[in-house]
Amino acid sequence: MRNERDGLIVFLRKVSPGEGFEFHYIHSVDRTPVTGYFLITSGKKIKPVETRFESYGAGLPSTEKDVTFEGGKIKVKTDALEMEYFSFFVSPITHQAMIFKGERLEFSSFKEGEVMIIRVKSYPLFREVIFRHGSR
Repeated sequence: MRNERDGLIVFLRKVSPGEGFEFHYIHSVDRTPVTGYFLITSGKKIKPVETRFESYGAGLPSTEKDVTFEGGKIKVKTDALEMEYFSFFVSPITHQAMIFKGERLEFSSFKEGEVMIIRVKSYPLFREVIFRHGSR
């Protein structure tokens, strides 16, 4: 994951096809929690697979065929196209967070309005070692 403004890598982890991540936020209009579920594909792309929310609001999926209700939430499965990347604006109003393999990354410490880009890329192993265990 990179900060679009300066290209700084803020999150770097090894991923494999079939693994996924969750993206959590508070809907800016309805003020209700929303969770998006994404999978990593064999082509190094990101595939949206499901969205869960409490009530329909602006921008949430409403025309999908596979809609169920579970635990007080609306669960929408999607056949959306794979994406090269997933991006979002940081906002203190929406309290965004990403969960990958049980590791939670909160975005509240980033500057409001910054754009974060989540992308699957190949990096040499030493780069991961430096970012996870060394200095920048």
